[in-house]
Amino acid sequence: MPARKAYKVKKSDATRLATIMREEVQRAVTQIRFSGHPKPFYISFLVRDENVRQIKASYGSLSADSEERKRTGYCDVHVGSYRHDQVQDGGLYDNSQDDDSYSYIDLPFGQRDSGIRHGLWRQAEVRYREAVEAYAAKKSYELTYVDRNRNFFSFEKTPAIEDVRWKKSPGVDSAYWSRFVEMTSLIVRDFPEVKESHVLFKAHNRVHVFVNSEGRLIVQCLPLWSVSCFLWLLPPSGDALSWTISHFTTRPDELPDVRAFRREIRETVEKLKSLARAPALRSYSGPVLLDPIPAGLLVHEALGHRLEGNRMLCTGEGQTFRDSVNQNILPPYLSIEDDPGLKDFQGRSLVGHYRYDDEGVAGEKTKLVEHGVLKTFLTSRAGISSRHRSNGHGRNERHERTISRMAVTRVISENGKSDAEMKQALIEEVQRQNLPYGIRILSATGGETATESYNFQAFLGEINMAARVFPDGREELVRGVDFVGTPLNATRTVAAAGNRYEVDNAYCGAESGWVPVSTISPSLLITHLELQAKSDPPYSQPCYPIPWEVQSQ
Repeated sequence: MPARKAYKVKKSDATRLATIMREEVQRAVTQIRFSGHPKPFYISFLVRDENVRQIKASYGSLSADSEERKRTGYCDVHVGSYRHDQVQDGGLYDNSQDDDSYSYIDLPFGQRDSGIRHGLWRQAEVRYREAVEAYAAKKSYELTYVDRNRNFFSFEKTPAIEDVRWKKSPGVDSAYWSRFVEMTSLIVRDFPEVKESHVLFKAHNRVHVFVNSEGRLIVQCLPLWSVSCFLWLLPPSGDALSWTISHFTTRPDELPDVRAFRREIRETVEKLKSLARAPALRSYSGPVLLDPIPAGLLVHEALGHRLEGNRMLCTGEGQTFRDSVNQNILPPYLSIEDDPGLKDFQGRSLVGHYRYDDEGVAGEKTKLVEHGVLKTFLTSRAGISSRHRSNGHGRNERHERTISRMAVTRVISENGKSDAEMKQALIEEVQRQNLPYGIRILSATGGETATESYNFQAFLGEINMAARVFPDGREELVRGVDFVGTPLNATRTVAAAGNRYEVDNAYCGAESGWVPVSTISPSLLITHLELQAKSDPPYSQPCYPIPWEVQSQ
């Protein structure tokens, strides 16, 4: 049987789609009228043409093999004026699945124009009605409450531009990847302690087409490739340990081959077995050395989300750093920038890269923090100051209103220390604080943060692997804790930074959905950070052994 090839969006399809979208957006902005209500001054369509190929195996056997072709659309309609439109609170709450427009996100992808034209018409018509309702609600709100953002333009106007760049996506060799997931997942049979596991391959071919009533037309190709292995190990203690090995890229040639991935799985299982034997740590407060990936996660959660400009427009947000522009928030040897245009770093592709954001604005390198001083925020077209200008960070996933989000975030250290020097700095800080040991966080996989004013201004990072570091330099693995902290305390207690950088490609979730992001960071030493116990309860052992455990006895 010949190898199955995944569908690829063709350049001719994208060009034809762009032409239809341009015609429909002009028809909508000139013809939408409803007596007694404001007409639209701006309309845009963002259509995502996607093909998702997934192949999954568990313990050497295929368990899923799917291909999905989908086309979704996001229509943005503004009524009123650029000075004062219907959007409130920076659009953070414009993401309800109960809105009528949510029913019309999915668009036809067949060859006849009539289907896509009808879908775009339906979206624009319903979104206009929702915009008019929101405009009336905003006017009513202003009868009682002061709009502190009234002096800012609600929406930035941009000039016409046309930028169509096509990038041919490599095909998916289904036979190769089927064998890959089978052969790599089979290795887990050697470890009966691992009670649950699977290997997943995913190829996500994305073509984004954007048009608006200002004359913008943009086509960009944004492919994503990944392989991952989930491992769930249950030791005799019942304290289960999970780990996901992930390779997330924009190019298939960066993915490991069968031999390399099998070796990585085997090494990771051995790590989990070592962790299972490690003592549990229930709490800790003191100096913490974060390796590059956990350090990037801390910056992302503690600082990154709080520098998203749309949050400065929301009355329900804590706005921790709103009044800190041109003030020191980090040591002078640290800078932070976000550059969506950066494609690669040290040979690794960056999944947060794009040329234009989801509002059709070119992504710009934005220097957020220079030598410790906060300079600006990540911005979309929603005005956050009298001299507002979008730096191209407006992003969304599906139906959510576009808000400013991180893309490719770089933490840059000047005269950074080597790994050995960072460990020595941790030991010296432990001795200075007269503590029995410090903590080194070796791996962390995800986190969360609360930015709302009614909530605690705190963040959490999920630790995979950590170790006690004693004054004599010895390291002892510990388990069962996550790191927690508050943004101001974390940023003000950075004591040192390393000179070795690592890339973390992942997805980030917020009010505008899940978007791919990249974080590049060195290691960081924090003089005071807290660890708290994980909330996972212990599991009982299986009622009888895994089949191959019996065979091995």
